[in-house]
Amino acid sequence: MKKILLFCGGLFLMGSNLQAQTWSEDVAPILFEHCAKCHHAGGIGPSSFMTYEDAYNGQSSIYTAIMSGEMPPWPADPNYRHFVGENVLTAVEKQTIENWISAGAPSGDLALAPTAPVFNDNTQLPSIDYNFMTPNYTSPATNSDYYRTFVVPSGLVQDGWLDAIEIIPGNDDIVHHVVISYDPTGAGAQQDANDPGEGFQSTGGGLVSGAKFVAAWAPGSGPLWVPNGFAQRLEAGGDFLIEFHYPAGTLGQSDQTTVNLHYSDDPTPREVWYNPILVHAPGVLDQNFLFIPANQTATFTETYNVPYDVTLIGCFPHMHLIGRSISSWAELADGSTEPLISIPNWRFEWQLSYNYPQLIPIPQGTQLRAEAFYDNTSANPYNPNNPPQLVIAGEETGDEMMIVFYCYTYYVNGDENIVVEPIVNVNESLHSMAESLIYPNPNAGSFTLNTFLPRFDKTNVHIFDLTGKQVYTERVGIPGGMFSKTFDLNLPSGLYTLQVKGEQTNQSVRFVVD
Repeated sequence: MKKILLFCGGLFLMGSNLQAQTWSEDVAPILFEHCAKCHHAGGIGPSSFMTYEDAYNGQSSIYTAIMSGEMPPWPADPNYRHFVGENVLTAVEKQTIENWISAGAPSGDLALAPTAPVFNDNTQLPSIDYNFMTPNYTSPATNSDYYRTFVVPSGLVQDGWLDAIEIIPGNDDIVHHVVISYDPTGAGAQQDANDPGEGFQSTGGGLVSGAKFVAAWAPGSGPLWVPNGFAQRLEAGGDFLIEFHYPAGTLGQSDQTTVNLHYSDDPTPREVWYNPILVHAPGVLDQNFLFIPANQTATFTETYNVPYDVTLIGCFPHMHLIGRSISSWAELADGSTEPLISIPNWRFEWQLSYNYPQLIPIPQGTQLRAEAFYDNTSANPYNPNNPPQLVIAGEETGDEMMIVFYCYTYYVNGDENIVVEPIVNVNESLHSMAESLIYPNPNAGSFTLNTFLPRFDKTNVHIFDLTGKQVYTERVGIPGGMFSKTFDLNLPSGLYTLQVKGEQTNQSVRFVVD
């Protein structure tokens, strides 16, 4: 009898939880954090979820998309590697939405709902230092893909340091991808002068001699950015080369793309590079060449031997429609393995760039590895060919690729302790970077705080106990670079949080006093 009563009590509690889930207090915070960025008026989502009425009317599509894992779009596997701005619903958040819908989607007290976020559909960057638009160009692509490169002078009279770039196609229905390179030689401008009309016809996949890769856009991409204190160098007097890939069948459709740039606030940043390190090319692809016969599946691997000590900041995988999964990892000389990224369910329309929350040192002699799986059968719902046909490596949408871009810099002692923490949102505060580390941890109340800030900051150091009560505070001016300060405090045993908060820094770390 006792077991029956407990079971009934459990049912009663479950029913209470169903009734307790309301839009205003339970569901709105989830939708605002994970969904509203795309699903607002003017956003890229097909519907808005900014109000109770929006969510109530869309509850069926919300339920289907969330429970299937289709939304929110975050292709990277969080169980393999975490990234900055990870947009993944927890099991509790999913259950909250399911409970709310099961209870009839009640509104609750609308006065208790959080303030709806405000979005700027013209940019995701917190500020823009320079921007330009490419010419309004009409695609000539009929039965084959077409590539066109436009030349835009940088206007830089001295070397510039770029730490964020955003590419916003005006008509992403006809843009397969965009590649931006930087040309300090004038070779691109000369090709432009030799080709009638705006820009010049290009072949895709290659850079003008002397130019270097800066950024790329593919469906689903947001801004490419690096933490403050790091940047790409742009030599004075150079030109931006913006190459567009227009797929076959886009004849007569037009696009005008916007490019937004943010230059580093640090006058002496560390130089970074963004390159396709792992690529389906001889010497990197472990097989002879990338090809997937009709009605077959295939797995390919890539290997790159790292020649210098470097530090990884982020990555950007790329495949086309036959690709179904891709992963990359590092095999270190000591035999250990460092996971770098895994996308178990590749979707061509959601090609994101990813920044590591803590920088990853890669010693000389490490092997960067990648593995990709391709499905060229009719079971692949994204197969562009019916019936399936031979697919080989190439630039066109129906071809295939296997590329992992990496953003990296030369290794400096201490890079492994640098933590990248946006203050509010990955797309609203891109330039917050600091590292804080307590040593030893646990300790007896005496410890050293090690910091690595990009530049001087006036901070307040606060310590809170487990209940949230402040037990210590001190004003500390922390210089840029590596800095240490020792604290000798008489604290009872327990769990504490140390917060370093300043004009440019707001982060915390937990420690134990035993």
